[in-house]
Amino acid sequence: GYGWDTLNFISTIGAFVFAAGILVFVINVLLSLRKGAPASRNPWDASSLEWATPSPPPPYNFAVIPFVASRHPLWEDRLGEEGTGRSVLEEGPVLDEGREALGTTVLDAEPDAIFKMPDDTVVPVLTALALSLIGAFALMHCWLLCDISIIAIVACIVTWLWPRRELGQTATSFN
Repeated sequence: GYGWDTLNFISTIGAFVFAAGILVFVINVLLSLRKGAPASRNPWDASSLEWATPSPPPPYNFAVIPFVASRHPLWEDRLGEEGTGRSVLEEGPVLDEGREALGTTVLDAEPDAIFKMPDDTVVPVLTALALSLIGAFALMHCWLLCDISIIAIVACIVTWLWPRRELGQTATSFN
């Protein structure tokens, strides 16, 4: 031995304890999948908004945009003194036509508009690839290919940010 025997032994014991913990976790997951009851809407009686959705939550989270009047919207009745208004979780603007986002006023954060968001696209990946190519070509001193990559990046960014009529987006002139 080189004096590491005790430390190796302690490390080995720690590895077995760690493996036993992972085994207990895996067994718990398998038993929960087979026999476990689904969690209720708010199993821990939490105060925050993410526990106001069913379990498992739908992909859109909320069917309507909730109006939140305090830091603890699910505990407002218990706390009483926090805020003068009440949160409304069941009523509000409905975002049900594809990918939409709520726009608000700058000063008051009042709902102002519903923005149509673009669908998934491969253009950001192509932009990152062209940016990587610029770096690679610059390292290899291939300036023509570097220039072509710059043109590709500009084309990708213009394609990515160009307003689309089917989404209700319009170009804004700055004149």
